[in-house]
Amino acid sequence: MDDFNPPPATNRRTIQRTRILLIDDNPDQCDIIQTVLHDCMPEVDLSIASTGESAFNQLRHCLDAKQVLPRLILLDLYLPLAEDGFRIIEQAKSSDSPYRLVPITLLSQSVRQPDVQRGYDLGANSYIAKPTSYAQWLLYMESLRDYWWHTVTPPPG
Repeated sequence: MDDFNPPPATNRRTIQRTRILLIDDNPDQCDIIQTVLHDCMPEVDLSIASTGESAFNQLRHCLDAKQVLPRLILLDLYLPLAEDGFRIIEQAKSSDSPYRLVPITLLSQSVRQPDVQRGYDLGANSYIAKPTSYAQWLLYMESLRDYWWHTVTPPPG
């Protein structure tokens, strides 16, 4: 039986400056997420939008300025209603959207199965129940970083 030999470290993508877009209407949650990302992902420039309109304005600005789109969107589902978050996913993931390939991770206090199911049905790439402590947030964000930065191969863009 062959031993598993991981690829040499040189095959791993080099971490460069990148951007995450956080869409959340709760300033306290934004502060926590910003602090955690600063601590565990110092290479990330965080953009924050409190509404879908503001988020799409930021995304359009990226395209207009010929800037790279965010590597990941963190979307609070309840803005303040779940329908607001679902509408953002639906618009971002529509077949004619220039943002459809940007991964979206839903963040929510809700673990209701209808919320989870609908989020995935509309095109969310992952769904995370919001943690309740800094230590949990740190673990979640480190896991996200490992997955989106080191495990998956994103589409070109």
